[in-house]
Amino acid sequence: MPFSSLPSFPKPFIHLGFFLELLDNSEKSLNRGNVNLEEMLNDFWSRLLERMFQLLNSQYHFTDDYLECVTKYTDELKPFGDVPRKLKAQVTRAFIAARTFVQGLMVGREVANRVAKGE
Repeated sequence: MPFSSLPSFPKPFIHLGFFLELLDNSEKSLNRGNVNLEEMLNDFWSRLLERMFQLLNSQYHFTDDYLECVTKYTDELKPFGDVPRKLKAQVTRAFIAARTFVQGLMVGREVANRVAKGE
């Protein structure tokens, strides 16, 4: 296909301000440096265990103390098998990649700002 038949886009195709806004939004949504992944995932599995335990035994009523006791023995009982450990490794890798991506976005924003200023 010859280049002359390709659609032409107005210049600039993406307004620089819009591009910078996208970079800022991405940085804000991905850069959560104070998140403790292990604590967050442990909390997730504890809550999931509580909910599943209640659903699977819906004919009974459990006190909060009883449910807390059940979650204390999660490590010994391993109700989810090896899934929590595998998920933790995958989520950790994903967050590392996301933080690296955010750092790249910050560099991209700096470059875009310098280009806009004509430096």
